[in-house]
Amino acid sequence: MNRKRIALLTGLTILMTAAVNTTNPLRNALKNDAEAARIKTNLKPNSKYPDIANKLDLTSMEQYSSVHLFMNVTLKDFYVKESTIDNYGQYHLLLAPIKTSDQYFLVVTKSKAAIKKGHKITVQGFLNGKTKIDDTQLNAGINSKYSNKKVVSILADNIEI
Repeated sequence: MNRKRIALLTGLTILMTAAVNTTNPLRNALKNDAEAARIKTNLKPNSKYPDIANKLDLTSMEQYSSVHLFMNVTLKDFYVKESTIDNYGQYHLLLAPIKTSDQYFLVVTKSKAAIKKGHKITVQGFLNGKTKIDDTQLNAGINSKYSNKKVVSILADNIEI
């Protein structure tokens, strides 16, 4: 190889390495995990956590692919359909926009305050795509009637009970 080609390849390698290091999603995920589940009072939608009702149609989440369900949102006054605690002290919460809804959101988080079935909570966090209620959730204590139900996963940053 000639010098120009070597210089070009070296420069491209350095640029690609720099781009990968600055946009590393794992670095951001670790930061989010460290901040996860702070219990706050009076959570309000803001520019970082817009209200999900203004971004998505909550009556028909099936229309969205998992690719579209990656964003920061606020789930305001969602109804707790199921609330269980696993062996690690983490809450497994199955949330719905209203009591009679069959659109479910799954949150796994730690909380110092008790979160009970039937309560309304507000969650600010990151939508993490679609999933199903699997054996992990059932073993944690989620009612078996929700087995294989489609849910949208959310990583909680802040919770208001």
